[in-house]
Amino acid sequence: MTVSLSSGVANCNSLRKLFLSEVFLNDNILQTLLTSCPLIESFILKHCFGLEKIELSNLQKIRSVSIWTLGKQHVKIQAPTLERLLYCGHIKEPRLLDIVECQSLKSLKLSCVCIFDGFLQHLFCRSQSLESITIDGEIDASDLVPLEYMGDQIPKFKIAKESSQLKHSRIVLDCWSGNLNASWFFKLRKFLSNLISWSQVSLDFHICNEIDGKDMQLHHIGAPPKVDVLNVDIKSDRGFPTFVDALLWSCHSRKLILTSSIEMITCFMDRLMFMKNLSHSTSRGSKSRHNQLKEIKVFDEKNQPLELRSGKLAIRNLMKREKVYFLLDWW
Repeated sequence: MTVSLSSGVANCNSLRKLFLSEVFLNDNILQTLLTSCPLIESFILKHCFGLEKIELSNLQKIRSVSIWTLGKQHVKIQAPTLERLLYCGHIKEPRLLDIVECQSLKSLKLSCVCIFDGFLQHLFCRSQSLESITIDGEIDASDLVPLEYMGDQIPKFKIAKESSQLKHSRIVLDCWSGNLNASWFFKLRKFLSNLISWSQVSLDFHICNEIDGKDMQLHHIGAPPKVDVLNVDIKSDRGFPTFVDALLWSCHSRKLILTSSIEMITCFMDRLMFMKNLSHSTSRGSKSRHNQLKEIKVFDEKNQPLELRSGKLAIRNLMKREKVYFLLDWW
């Protein structure tokens, strides 16, 4: 069927939403459509053929844009009123998205993208109303020196190329969920595996619960990621052994700083001692020792050593809620 843009389709002055999916368009047709629909508030473009450049500008009422591109389609957006943007691009084709002017942007979701140096800094400078950003893709961090993330969700992106200049890497997660499971710790381990080693990982658990150990076995992936300093704050009056197992499975830290209740600290001590004893019971020189716990040292907040012969005896003089330091040596 042939549709003429010179007729009703091209004169939609009252149109508020435009959804184009898997249709053939060229750059001129798209611009004609957009020009003839000046009051559009929502625009969705999904896998449309024939386009080389998708340019959105002069849309005075636009609030929401969702774009799924095909191949090397370049996208340029200049929309001061835009509040929500979803963009799904091509993971192997960086620098195809150009956000020129979106000072009202509040929510940004990027999928199948490669983020290059300077992109996020440029975005934050021009979109100071941004409240939420979700990235599911790769970050080209070849020149990155510091890497920091703070939030309440495990981010979804992959470091395409780690910088040789990277000196500091830090992630801070504020965990409010009362239903953490094996899948959550798998996502944490997978994300931390982005780098060879993290400088610091801080996890603040407001609520915790037991974790199904059988589910943990289903998520076995390679060697645990390495962390220099793991800072954990658990606001729980109870000890949850399977929760501790899941956390210790998610990464291997050189230094573990734990702030929690006596019960939870005891639980950590017991699990770490079990891991150490299991490691030493393994035959000498066996490959199965790899990534197992070799030695533990533990100190209180005043840097005084604590005995590890019995978790309960070692912490008998600690207050109800304390901070302890573990130095962990792995095979």
